[in-house]
Amino acid sequence: MDIGLHPGGKQSGLKIVCEARGSLSIRAVEPAAPETTPIHCGRCDAVRGTLADLHDLARRGTDVFEL
Repeated sequence: MDIGLHPGGKQSGLKIVCEARGSLSIRAVEPAAPETTPIHCGRCDAVRGTLADLHDLARRGTDVFEL
């Protein structure tokens, strides 16, 4: 499965792997933060998507990712 695609074929907004550093880690945000809150790389602080994108990925948690 392509990690960038939703089951419906729509491109995901969250970058699972940081394009700048190749890291999988992300910085923690407040759970009550707005959906528009940016999600940053845990290593280099690059923006990887939004909290809404992360929530969408969590809802699709049954997908299998091959890295």
